[in-house]
Amino acid sequence: MTKYKWYLILMVGVALTAALSGGLTVSAASRGVADDRVEQVLKDNKVNGIVLVDGTAKNPHVISNQVASNPHQVVKPTRLIPIASFQKLLTGIAVEQLVLAGKLSLTTPLSKYLPQIGGARQVTVDRLMMHTSGLVNETRPLKHPLTSEKAQLKYALEGCRSTGNFNWHYTDLDYIILAEVIHQASGQSYRHYLATKVLQPAGVRMKFFSQVKKGQVTLAVGKQRTWQKLQLAMSTELGAGDILSTPVGYWRFYHRALLNNPQLLKQFLAKKDPTGTETYFGGTYLEAPYLHANGYLAGYSCSLYSNYENKRTMMFFANNISYKQLRSLNSQLYHAYFGDYREEQATINTN
Repeated sequence: MTKYKWYLILMVGVALTAALSGGLTVSAASRGVADDRVEQVLKDNKVNGIVLVDGTAKNPHVISNQVASNPHQVVKPTRLIPIASFQKLLTGIAVEQLVLAGKLSLTTPLSKYLPQIGGARQVTVDRLMMHTSGLVNETRPLKHPLTSEKAQLKYALEGCRSTGNFNWHYTDLDYIILAEVIHQASGQSYRHYLATKVLQPAGVRMKFFSQVKKGQVTLAVGKQRTWQKLQLAMSTELGAGDILSTPVGYWRFYHRALLNNPQLLKQFLAKKDPTGTETYFGGTYLEAPYLHANGYLAGYSCSLYSNYENKRTMMFFANNISYKQLRSLNSQLYHAYFGDYREEQATINTN
């Protein structure tokens, strides 16, 4: 057999392997170009962080750019980092699991679980999942971290009120309340349900803020971003930002629990706007064919874009940028990686 025929057989084998992989990877040449573009964005913006791309549901490809001299501030794929609003997707998945199990309905009014909240009869679980609850809250400054779910919920509800306006409005309060809904619907604490029913089946471990010590966590860059302030900030974010994960741990969770879970993914995609307008549900923005999520808390940033049709995914974790910089980097990284970003969609208005 000639060398040419061997080459043809080899190329067919490569193409077949790529097809069977479900689109999780791109060609080495294409990936190299995309990697270079992503790395350049990180360098141009002096980002201390990493981007995870392609790979498999277990092992993503890591692009790193570190500017911190303190080794405790280096963002690594296997070191714990606060995931901020990325946690909302965990909460959203927990809600949908309970819906599929018949223990909860998206149309159930909040008055079933928290009747003391004004206007609770008009607020459904679905509205909480979509940030159209009309609920807002005003919170007092904290001196010490809140260490129990009961204390976290009480703090959030102290200044809770209903505006009666059901237009889209991003607020962590919706997901704090959903954590309590999960507690009551499942008969378990939010933490226990998440650990045993959401994370364990995905083969992933994550930590709540009260379960870790300073030396176990990637430190944020900046003199004002202290461990004490991080604990205070995370303790107010029940269901919405009080969890830490390794970047690769969240990557695996996202793929196993949602992207490669047809039944659950179908539940989320059912909330797509038929006109193609971006919508929000269960902790993620939906705009065919992409899912998008990001978060910011006490100096820590994270963002993801994922094409749910071909499974190409990009995740970003950093600890030295502002929220304003995160919003700018979102579109830059998206364009660098996917190469098909439409300029009119470049501005992300919320986290």
